[in-house]
Amino acid sequence: MKYTAFISYNLKDDRWAKWLQRKLEAYSIPVVIRNEKDEVMRREEKPKKLRVFRYKTDLNTVSLNEGLAKELDDARWLIVICSPNSARSAWVGKEIQHFLDTGRRDHILPFIVSGTSYSGDENECLNPVLKAAFPDGDILGVNIDDYGDDPRIYRKRKALVRTVSLLIEVPDAYSYLWNRYRMRFWEGVVMKAAGAIAIVLMLLWAWHYNAEFDTQIRLCDTTPTNTLPTPDSLKVTLMLENEEKTLVLTETDGTGTYKNLPGRFADQEGRLTFEAEGFEPEDTVVTLQRNGEVNLSIHRDDTYGVLAGNIIDENGQAVGGAMVEAEGVTCTSQEDGSFMLYIPMEKQKPCPHVRISKAGYQTEEYTHQGVGLNWQVMLLK
Repeated sequence: MKYTAFISYNLKDDRWAKWLQRKLEAYSIPVVIRNEKDEVMRREEKPKKLRVFRYKTDLNTVSLNEGLAKELDDARWLIVICSPNSARSAWVGKEIQHFLDTGRRDHILPFIVSGTSYSGDENECLNPVLKAAFPDGDILGVNIDDYGDDPRIYRKRKALVRTVSLLIEVPDAYSYLWNRYRMRFWEGVVMKAAGAIAIVLMLLWAWHYNAEFDTQIRLCDTTPTNTLPTPDSLKVTLMLENEEKTLVLTETDGTGTYKNLPGRFADQEGRLTFEAEGFEPEDTVVTLQRNGEVNLSIHRDDTYGVLAGNIIDENGQAVGGAMVEAEGVTCTSQEDGSFMLYIPMEKQKPCPHVRISKAGYQTEEYTHQGVGLNWQVMLLK
């Protein structure tokens, strides 16, 4: 037949009808069904799927012949959603009667969702036509309350599996089908939980990846001295892809913080450059860490370490052999009057005291404003 089952129900029970149709059509019937003794009860060449017809409205305004007679004839089973609502539905009664008139009494399957069968009061869940066809209560059906001692998560699902075992006409297959369904159900729960955890982890990773962060820069002077000044500004530039971020450090401890760096650069390498008066330029690659610290070694240059120039007399003639002394370091001028004095780091000063002397000439003393390479000194006789 075209349909495995036709669902008969009252519109007030539409939620149950939708659920049952969806679950039955999604149910995968195994190719082989075995009993507890591992004996084959049913074998198919390929998995079967259940096809279920559910009309979407309660057709109270048309006759059965004008409505669903063909769909009823094309269905092997009639599933009746039994509740006090369907018990009072004339239309449900007509559908049951049509199944009875076509000789399919044994293929009517009540699916009780609320109420009490054969109670005869307002809680009656069986339609009068159904009760009249089974006056002795010998009808075979499914009642979700039959599983009242089970956890609520199982009750509807056990009713579903019982319905499947009846629709495939292997009622003894219920235990096998239920164990299989329960195993797959929990496998699905575990898979969904794992998927949810994976999604949460991905979201956390995405948040972590995109969250802005700060990184502190600390400059470490490899040749510290108390005699040389700290520059007015220490310029540190961080280059990330095509973007530059510059810090001008004015603190005496040489520290600063790059704020709100894009999260994608965390634990990645960035190019760091440094420049300041009196220091050698630096160009290096560093690793940026969230709320971490980058130590950058900086080195003093020869700005205050080299004193060079020429010594001449009052006639403009070169004076060789003159003694040049600055901060305890001495050198002698060459025949062309040139001299070059190297002052060690620990003795360097912005304004060193310089003394130049030679026999036959007046001694000259200066507090030189900075050191340099083109200093010219005149000695007088």
